[in-house]
Amino acid sequence: MSTAQVFGYAIVGLGTQIVEVEATISNGLPQLDLVGISDRRSKQIRAKVRSAIVQSGYKMPDRRIIVNLAPSDIDKEHAGFDLPVALSILLASHQIDRSRFLNIHAIGDLSLTGWIKPAPGQALAVISSQGRGETLVVGDGVNWGALIDTPCLITATTLSDFKSDLRPKVEAAKVSPCSPARTTELIDDIKGQSAAKRALAIAALGRHHLLLSGPPGSGKTMLAKRLIGLLEPLNREQVIELNCIASLQGTNHFRLNLPRPFREVHHSTSAAALIGGGNPPKPGEITKAHHGILFLDELPEFSHQVLNQLRQPMESGTIEIHRAHHHLQYPAQFQLVAAMNPCPCGWLGSARPCSCLGDAISRYQRKVSGPIMDRIDLQVSVPAVKPEHLLEEFKKLPVTEPEGQTEHERLGSTLERARRFRDHRQSLDDRPLPQQLQSEALAFMTDAANRLQLSGRSIQKVVSIGRTIADLGLARHVTPQHLIEALSLRPN
Repeated sequence: MSTAQVFGYAIVGLGTQIVEVEATISNGLPQLDLVGISDRRSKQIRAKVRSAIVQSGYKMPDRRIIVNLAPSDIDKEHAGFDLPVALSILLASHQIDRSRFLNIHAIGDLSLTGWIKPAPGQALAVISSQGRGETLVVGDGVNWGALIDTPCLITATTLSDFKSDLRPKVEAAKVSPCSPARTTELIDDIKGQSAAKRALAIAALGRHHLLLSGPPGSGKTMLAKRLIGLLEPLNREQVIELNCIASLQGTNHFRLNLPRPFREVHHSTSAAALIGGGNPPKPGEITKAHHGILFLDELPEFSHQVLNQLRQPMESGTIEIHRAHHHLQYPAQFQLVAAMNPCPCGWLGSARPCSCLGDAISRYQRKVSGPIMDRIDLQVSVPAVKPEHLLEEFKKLPVTEPEGQTEHERLGSTLERARRFRDHRQSLDDRPLPQQLQSEALAFMTDAANRLQLSGRSIQKVVSIGRTIADLGLARHVTPQHLIEALSLRPN
């Protein structure tokens, strides 16, 4: 009997668990059995591995082969086990030099002709191998130099590459992963709406959840899409995390210059698509919007049961998925931006007459539950812009060169100064935010909370928004005036 051992990776949430792939070749009828994996996946792996071994110039052993994937109680439904199973068979049959591949780790999806394709979750395996000193074999075609520093990483194109002397090789990163992504949607495109633009600046600086309410065509969606260009660029750790999330979805082209994600979700979306789920579970829209924006248009049209799934992740920044055979946790540090009409017909409060009855308006607005509304920091009215204001742009003559900074550039510069000021302030005073309020602001907040019957969460959010407003104005201390503006942005 001949044996060999290779290690693979099971993808568990946004992490990995090492799986021992052990092959034994013994006398008996030619047969390949896989244990420790589902019958459906086993059938697929057997067919692909047989074909890939033969097409790559090796010989499929004509004896009994048993491959065990342990532990058996871990989900192994992704395609990354094709390569470790094939390598374990080739090592056990002495068709590959065993001395060069001791304690080898591998993840890869095999084609029928032996090509090694990146497998879902491959970036997670590369990250988890860093610092452990283990030799990892992955598919070629990805610039891993931006992802890890000094890995023992072998990249292979086909199964036949293992006949040669493969060596660890990683291309150095040539582009900084922290470079900001360019945006083509500028806030200059939006006419008027000074109050909403002010709210965008506050939301961008403090990463506050935002609700835009107004009649159709007032610019709610345009405002939401401009917010992404006002957020600060991703840092290296965030870029790596987003690429790992993309890897779970089968996107294995590691990108250095990533923009913050903007996920626009339709109101017919199911709970599993929004928060994650399926069999095996996969990340939902809130995880795909990690470090970015989750945009829900027509907020009251979402199912009550679906919308309330956001309550826990909006507070914790993570989502836990519990199923009969799965317990996973995905990151979900998204910034919620929602838009809604003020009434079913949409024209309440505008120049056009509203045809809705009072009860219909109340029912429409109550479709969004109180707990969800209480978690949305900023709630801003976006009124319709007068036609003469919109059309006045056509009266202006085109200019070949812009004079001075655009509105988007000015706002971006203001936010950059505010971020530097905030970082410096936090380095000097790291006390909890409520303890930083001076006596005058604390007295005002206490009186306002009693008169308005604010919940504990609302008090926290008002103080947090006040602190963001103070940082935007480069003010060291939060004043009652800052808190007054913060209260005006939470009318409910």
